This record gives sequence, structure tokens and C-alpha cells, in this order.
Amino acid sequence: MGFWKVKSVIVTGSRMGIGKEMAIQLGKAGANVMLNARNPKALKETEIELKNLGYSVSSFAADISKPEDCKALIASTVNTFGSLDALINNAGLASQTDVAVIEPEVFKSIVDVNLNGAVFMTQAALPALKSSKGALLFCGSVAGVQGIGGYSVYSASKMALKAVTQSLRIELAKDDIHVALAYIGFTQNDPDKKFLDASGKSVSLPNRSNVKQMPVEAVAKKLLAMVEKKQKQRVLGTMGKLTYHLNRFAPFIISKVLMNAYWKEKELKNKG
Repeated sequence: MGFWKVKSVIVTGSRMGIGKEMAIQLGKAGANVMLNARNPKALKETEIELKNLGYSVSSFAADISKPEDCKALIASTVNTFGSLDALINNAGLASQTDVAVIEPEVFKSIVDVNLNGAVFMTQAALPALKSSKGALLFCGSVAGVQGIGGYSVYSASKMALKAVTQSLRIELAKDDIHVALAYIGFTQNDPDKKFLDASGKSVSLPNRSNVKQMPVEAVAKKLLAMVEKKQKQRVLGTMGKLTYHLNRFAPFIISKVLMNAYWKEKELKNKG
């Protein structure tokens, strides 16, 4: 029958990329999937695409940085599918810029989605998850293991998820809710994915051709397996695992590597 058969799952940020791939794999496994993103038109297109594949999906456009939107998303899911068995906090924003130049509102908007949005969604989902004895999966990043130059706000927002998950495991210990945190490494990006510059303008992601990237299908499969196997934490990707273990046992090495990479990139930009 399979673990995900007839389970009801919300995947935030599922219009494209890892979130969409998780929704596809959940649909194949027989789950009921609620898609989410902020853009109603684009989200509807994804819903239609997955329905045409024969999957049990619905969609709800919501800004997860707004608590009222989170509550409405949870209510819509329970009304549509009858229950909520898992919440996958996948939605996120990225920004490549230095602390010295990033606009305060840009910093705030990234924290609002990556950290506050995950917390607000979790708060709204807890009553339903307590009833189903369900699961929470937080999609973090290896940038949350060690602060990265030029990605300070992204690193900070992802690093904070560790504290949230640790606290939740204590607070929900008697509710039988599984709480998982994934440190995701370099992954093949959706061509349409954007990040914010210092002023908040959406720009294309930088080329990562010099870094080995994990296929999005493999990442999604490993993330869903964390819930199936009740794994509390997992680091994905060779570079991700290397970063994680170096940070634990030889932090001076990873600090030096990141320092060199940051200033080398700065020099290349200045020459360009």
C-alpha cells in the first residue's frame, strides 16, 4: 500500500523546484497533496499539470509570512482532504548580498518567509497534526550549518530552523508528532527560480557549473524518506556532508575555504 497512500500533505513552495518534485512523488505514491505558492496563476498551472497526471492534488495561494494566510491554507487542506498528516515547510527565499549593503526590508522579507513562515505554518498546522499524529519536515540548507559570505540573511534564516526543530521535539514529545530537519546541499535549480539582490530586485540565480549538484528528483526522494523512516536529521549531498562534518570537527578548515571562495568571487566580479 505504501506509506504515503491516502495521506494528506501540504508542501509549501511547491510551484516549482524541489517542492514541485516532492508533490509529484507524493502524487505517484497515492497521497493527497495541497500545493502552495504566492502566485495564484502560476500555482494553478502546476495544479492542472499534476491533475492531468492523475494525481490527487489541490492548490491554495497563500503568503506564508502572514499568519492569517497560514490558517486559511490549513483550513482549506482539512476541508478538502478531511485531515492533515504531514506539513513540509519547503518555501524559501534566497539572497546573494553582503550585510553592509542589503536593504533592511529585504533582510526582513527573507527572514519572514524562511523562518517566520515555517513557524507560522507549523503553529497553524499543529491542531490537525496532533489529531493525525503526523509529521513536520523543515527543509533547511547547508548554509544553515556555517555562515557564508554574501549569503548572510539566508544562512541566518536557515540556521535558526535548527533551534526551532530542537524546541519542537521537546514541546511535542507527548503528541507523537515526528519533527525532521534536512540540510540540503547544492541542488539543480529550476530555470525560473530567482533570488533577491540587495535592493530586493528578483534576479537569476548565479551559475553553479563549478559545483556538483544533486538532481532534484533524488533530493525530493530523500526528503520524503525522512518522514517515512522517521529520521530526525539528514545532510544531503557530498558537499553538504563535507561541510557539515568539517564544521563539527575542523571548523577552522571550512572557515578558511569559505573565506577564500568569498574573496575569490569578489575579485572576479571586480575584474568583470
